[in-house]
Amino acid sequence: MHEDNWLQNAVLEMGRKTLAAVDNSIIAMLMNDTAIAVKVRETEKQVDSMYHSINEYCLDLLANNFYPRTKINFLVNSLKIAMELERICDYANQIAKIEQKKLSKQNTEVIASLKISVAKMQEQSVDMVRLSLVCYEKLDSELVNTILDMDDEVDKRNRELFRDMLCLSSINPWSQEVVMDYQTAVRYIERVGDRATNIAELVYYIIHGQSLK
Repeated sequence: MHEDNWLQNAVLEMGRKTLAAVDNSIIAMLMNDTAIAVKVRETEKQVDSMYHSINEYCLDLLANNFYPRTKINFLVNSLKIAMELERICDYANQIAKIEQKKLSKQNTEVIASLKISVAKMQEQSVDMVRLSLVCYEKLDSELVNTILDMDDEVDKRNRELFRDMLCLSSINPWSQEVVMDYQTAVRYIERVGDRATNIAELVYYIIHGQSLK
């Protein structure tokens, strides 16, 4: 039980840092703020280090002990959840890098009209990550379906933004580079939602011992 508590707490702490990184990376993009982007990239390094520690911890436990299947299920899927969080934080890092290296040096007036939709997508994707962590902390299978429904909304908004960006770049051919960079960042936000869904499905497996699909 003590081992499970340490692992769960470590994954949740990693999740909290990841959640902050995602939120701040999109804020940096919306506000065109490179200082925030720099902080996000520093957080991503911390999350990578935390993942390495969790990975080594789980491997050492599995190598040195005999556990029943339910225990192994928890250990293995907790490690998978940590992997998903590491990838989510990497997306935050990529968004921050796009802001720091590209958007901050470009004329972004043409994409100003997209900010309201991106902010809404930010709210949805960040909420998905937050709920996926609650789902893991409480092992609440009822939250899984809620997160799946939210992912559909994020996907829908991503498609709408993609169409809007195609329209902007066709009307303003000079803006194609900045629109493409912005679209790449938005795509990373959509992937955050996908990874949050993966976490919810892994929690379902921990609880029920079988795949949701």
